[in-house]
Amino acid sequence: MDRRTFIRNARRLVVKVGTSLLVHGFSLSLERLRSLAENLVIAREEGKEVILVSSGAVACGMSALGITKRRSDIPFKQAMAAIGQSILMQHYCSVFSEFGVRVAQILLAPEDVHNRSKYLNARNTFEALLKLGVLPIVNENDTVAVEEIKFGDNDRLSALVASIVGADLLVILSDVDGLYSSDPRRSTSARLISEVQVIDAEIENMAGGRGSILATGGMRSKILAAKIATLSGIGVVIASGKDFGIIPRLLGGDSLGTFFHPAERSLKGKKRWIAFGMIPHGTVTVDGGAKKALLEGKSLLPAGIVDLSGHFDAGDCVEVRDTEGKLIGRGIVNYSSEELRKIRGLRSVVIEEVLGHRDFSEEVIHADDFVVFGGMEG
Repeated sequence: MDRRTFIRNARRLVVKVGTSLLVHGFSLSLERLRSLAENLVIAREEGKEVILVSSGAVACGMSALGITKRRSDIPFKQAMAAIGQSILMQHYCSVFSEFGVRVAQILLAPEDVHNRSKYLNARNTFEALLKLGVLPIVNENDTVAVEEIKFGDNDRLSALVASIVGADLLVILSDVDGLYSSDPRRSTSARLISEVQVIDAEIENMAGGRGSILATGGMRSKILAAKIATLSGIGVVIASGKDFGIIPRLLGGDSLGTFFHPAERSLKGKKRWIAFGMIPHGTVTVDGGAKKALLEGKSLLPAGIVDLSGHFDAGDCVEVRDTEGKLIGRGIVNYSSEELRKIRGLRSVVIEEVLGHRDFSEEVIHADDFVVFGGMEG
């Protein structure tokens, strides 16, 4: 399906707005918030279901206390988020009420999507809000997040939200026009890439570093978000949000920003959760034969494992890598790390003797519980 037709037919929409689009001089711009609300309401009036993923809580907290120098320590960020999130939502409630739209706050932490039941509960909450005509506004729960298991930035969070709710389209708005062939700030020959069919190594290499002083993401994080979304069967647009009027223009079919086509073979249901919702607790290294079997859609057996790291229990998620350290995929393991260290490299016929009981699985990871990434980072 061509870009114009896909976007015009998209019914469920996730829009991510970065801090730099909402904050001027370390202060939240109510004029910008009102413009954002107005244009999202236009999308709703055209029959779209809209979910907003909004940054800005930390900046609001800093502004409230008159702080203009960002610090990287976690307690500071958590304190600023705790102060700023309520301020941010208060303003959102105010501007959307001008258009007769009710909003709801949803704060997500990685463990909220790691647990299968919480993942499904989050999806059910989104569904209920949308049926009620309420516009959900999502942010990371920075007040309790730990650096090691944070989403990292709201680009990735927006892709996960889009995946959870089964969105048709993810629109990531920032202070850049889209993906360029090279950094336009450094090269006069840089050209805007209008469409991307497949996110491969060449596309990933076009991404640069971080964004502004108040932002946590850059083009690289947006490409990763686009990869998560497209592998979930979702189309993605990365475009400039300097004028929020771009939202109805995009939905009307204007060829703005960079459009990433959804993958032809997207992940569904449980495998989508394994790939993007679960938090890996360890790494399993496999030999060439096991790698070949996994790529062919077969299960992972103990005989193909050459090493492992981390501490995990049966039912946890682990990354599977080859002997060169390249990521093959992620899966739910049937053994704890302690048990797996005893049986790695062994044939199934001797596992009972080593473990001392008959209640064991022949597969370390069943094919139904494994997702092939094929080099995907992060």
